[in-house]
Amino acid sequence: MAKSNFIGSKLRKLRKDKKITQIDLAAELGISASYLNLIEHDKRDLTVPLLLRISQILQVDPLVFAPQKDNQLTAELTEAIKDPLFADAEFSDQNLSTAVSDYPDLCQSLVELYKAYTSAQNDLQFMRERLSQDSVLADSSFRLRTLVTSIFSLSEIVHDNEDMNPEQRRDFLDIILKDSANLTDTVNEMLGFMGTDQLSAKETTPSSVEAVTDFIQEKNNYFERLEEAADHLARRLSSDALPDVNDLLHHLTDQHQIDILFALKEQHGSETSHFDENSRQLVLSKALPPSTVRFHLALLIGQLEQRDLFDDLLKNSSLSDGAAYQRGQNALANYFAGALLLPYIPFYNAAEESRYDIELLQQQFGASYEQICHRLTTLQRPEKSGVPFHLVRSDIAGNISKKFSASGLRIPRYGSACPRWVLHNAFLTRGSIITQISEMPDGQRFFSIARTVTKPSLGFNHPKRHYAISLGCDIAHAQRLVYADGMALSAPRTVMPVGISCRLCDRENCTHRAAPPPTQHARADHKGRNISPGIGDW
Repeated sequence: MAKSNFIGSKLRKLRKDKKITQIDLAAELGISASYLNLIEHDKRDLTVPLLLRISQILQVDPLVFAPQKDNQLTAELTEAIKDPLFADAEFSDQNLSTAVSDYPDLCQSLVELYKAYTSAQNDLQFMRERLSQDSVLADSSFRLRTLVTSIFSLSEIVHDNEDMNPEQRRDFLDIILKDSANLTDTVNEMLGFMGTDQLSAKETTPSSVEAVTDFIQEKNNYFERLEEAADHLARRLSSDALPDVNDLLHHLTDQHQIDILFALKEQHGSETSHFDENSRQLVLSKALPPSTVRFHLALLIGQLEQRDLFDDLLKNSSLSDGAAYQRGQNALANYFAGALLLPYIPFYNAAEESRYDIELLQQQFGASYEQICHRLTTLQRPEKSGVPFHLVRSDIAGNISKKFSASGLRIPRYGSACPRWVLHNAFLTRGSIITQISEMPDGQRFFSIARTVTKPSLGFNHPKRHYAISLGCDIAHAQRLVYADGMALSAPRTVMPVGISCRLCDRENCTHRAAPPPTQHARADHKGRNISPGIGDW
């Protein structure tokens, strides 16, 4: 069944746009007008056959009812509305959802305006720090104030003394002209030193990383044409099995005349892989495990053979900036490599049969933990779709470096995630999979797992990089996962109250707080106070 908080109001809007009455649409669908009215007000679920029939009648793509894009916009709008700037305003989640569904263009404009505001705030903070801490800028700012004061004073003297003789007036004007030239030089020096052209407030577009993340989210992390291209190549490489290292090596050697060298650190420096287009040589570090070697080989094949397809997929996207476009190319190449090594149908069948046991899938497909997790988020083919997962990757400092959500989980765009997320607890049990049932402030529950992964070390002087990866879904899908066995999902004994991030969470009694709640209402019922408040007490 297709179920979403947005489908009813979206259907109602599309019907009205087509100038079709409820009675007429219900008659064509073969249902009562009262039942259609319940669907439009989200009181009844919309079955897939009915959704397809509605799409035919209204002449719209069925994907227009997909909730992912609306969920993403709602998440971004919520982050904007929860900013301290709007501390006195109160908007319920239902009101925000309705606004996104009924007025998506207006909501998108508000989100873009908020992005521009945060960029300007960041630039202002940047300038404050530079002016207060940098000796060169401090000297320049002192000269700036001195010159402005001098010009203003001298101009006032010339203006107020009409009986001043011409020679004196000319002397004063010469000084004003000289100070004005010095003022211009000082301003140019300050702007040049601070790199004004690089200030993000000049740009309202997201960073290249955020732009690519938005692009992947918009496409629901599924690209049918890349899947088809990968399946076609996989059959060419190996007719009866998955492509292995030898298949990939021979293809690069025979089809592209690539010389592949497995080298020590002295030969590849700090890069684990390096491709020289001029010499047609690919250097791979001996520190790489077999699963990563396979992925790098598949990645290079995609970059060499599918660039036109990547360009075609990106040409009508929002990734117009050079850096964002290149990152988009890299993201599609990574997707292609995953699809080549983990073909959709065999991988989907194996995932369903193993009940999404990641370690069993690693053994069957010879892939890394992170590669399996990534591929699980791409199983979005309409006729054979897997569990709608969210994926978050964080380093030990809490910086989120990868994120995607098909589950409905709102992942913060700005700053770190809630410290109660299982993602962070994974660092306490390195290498082990841990589980969590979490509940958001609105009551929505998720089942998530998390585990750390460690990137290959190139030697003692190159410290290992550790990440935590969390994979999760709505609690309604948890029974499909082997990790939920033995847990009372309908009435769990332990549920972790979580939020999106401290800045967006209204939970008042959370001892994990790193920032105050978005709204702080004065409470008159306090009969005492904590004389030793901690970081979680505000």
